[in-house]
Order: sequence, then C-alpha cells, then structure tokens
Amino acid sequence: EFYAVEIFGKTRMGQKLLYAKQGKSRAKMKEIASLIRNSIVQLIKKYNIDSVVFVPPTVPREVQFMRVLESELALSLARIRVDKLIGDIRVPQKTLKKLNDRIENAQHTFVVSSVAKFQTTLIIDDAVGSGASINQIACKLKKAQNTRKVIGFAVTGSLNDFEIISEV
Repeated sequence: EFYAVEIFGKTRMGQKLLYAKQGKSRAKMKEIASLIRNSIVQLIKKYNIDSVVFVPPTVPREVQFMRVLESELALSLARIRVDKLIGDIRVPQKTLKKLNDRIENAQHTFVVSSVAKFQTTLIIDDAVGSGASINQIACKLKKAQNTRKVIGFAVTGSLNDFEIISEV
C-alpha cells in the first residue's frame, strides 16, 4: 500500500496524501507541497535539473493533486508534457498486483508530447509502488532524446516492490 509501511502502519506523509486526495482538500494538498518544496529545490540545485515532468493522474477527481502540486511548487523549470492515454477502462497502477502488468500498463498509457531537448529532467509522482510509471516515462524521454538524465521524486511510496527503480 502506498500510504503505509507494513510494520509501522500509515506514514505521516502517506496519510496526508490519502486524506488530501480523498477529501479533495486543496489546503492539505498545499501543505504537502510546502513540506516537499525544499527537498525538490535541493534536488534541482544539486543535479542542475533544467526540466520537469508531473506524472499525470489516472483516476478522475474534482481536485487533482498533481495539478495543485504543480501550481503550488511553481518551479522555474521547463515543463515536459506527458499525457496519460485512457481507454474505456481506467487502470490505476496501484490496482495491478503483477509487476509485468504494471510495466505494460505504464508502457502503453504514457505519451511524451514534447520535442524540446534538456540535460536533466525531474519526474515528480505522487506515489510510487513498483516504479513502473517513472521508469516508463524516463525510458520514453531518453528514447526520444528529450533528456540525457532523469531523476525521479515521489511524495510517498511503498518500501516493497521497487524492482523497477533499479533499472532507471
């Protein structure tokens, strides 16, 4: 589960994210943005990041966390647009239990909508389970030569199932 660590239960950040999303609370979303802002700014400085991707959501919500996060962070970086293709059935990554299913879902649903070229791109996601979404977006950016280096950042994530992350 994204919002909990098995032996400890729900993490503070995981709980904040869960309540922010389920409660459609812009205030809680803004609070999360302020809590992670310094970490993101430090990453940008340390790795000379010149572009950013905000992983698009799958689940339709009245208030989308990633949109609020993007607005609140107000990063002065070029934004690489990545779209999420959604068919008749929306399949969130967290609902897929098999690693290969997660990889395939991410591979076929993310589309890079940019031709700009950058040195280092930061991919920001709300929650990471296997790492398949960040990995597939990174692969697509690199294959299209949109960027040379990719760094991933997640607000929260599972301590288990990081099989994909090591491949990025």
